[in-house]
Amino acid sequence: MQMILRAATALSALVLCVLGAAFLITPDLIMAPLGLQADGAIGLNFMRGDVGASLILIGALAGRAALAGDGSKLDIPVAWAMLLLAGRIVGMVVDPDGLAALPLFAADAGLLLVLMLGRWKMKRAV
Repeated sequence: MQMILRAATALSALVLCVLGAAFLITPDLIMAPLGLQADGAIGLNFMRGDVGASLILIGALAGRAALAGDGSKLDIPVAWAMLLLAGRIVGMVVDPDGLAALPLFAADAGLLLVLMLGRWKMKRAV
C-alpha cells in the first residue's frame, strides 16, 4: 500500500510540475485548450509567474513527500487542493455556464483524493 501511495503521489507531483513548466515556458500554447486567454504581456506574465510557479511549487512539495514517504509533508498540497476545489464549486454556482467546469472539478477531486490518502496513510519508515 505504501508503494502505491508513494507512486500515486509522485505521479501527481510530476503532472503538476509538467503543467507548471508548460505555463512557465509557453503559457500561450497551454491556455487555448483550457479555454484561457490573456490580453497582452501582463496576462501572459501572470500565467507564467503566478500559475506556472505555483503549480511547480505544489508539485515539488508533493514530490518531496513522495520521495520521503512521509504523508505529513503533504499538508500544504492538501490545503491547496481543498482551496482549488472550493474555488471550482463557487465558480460552478455563480458563473454563467459554470457547470462546464465539471471535468476540471473531477480532476481536482481526484488529485485531492490522492493527496489526502497519502497524507493519511503514508508513514515514514523509522
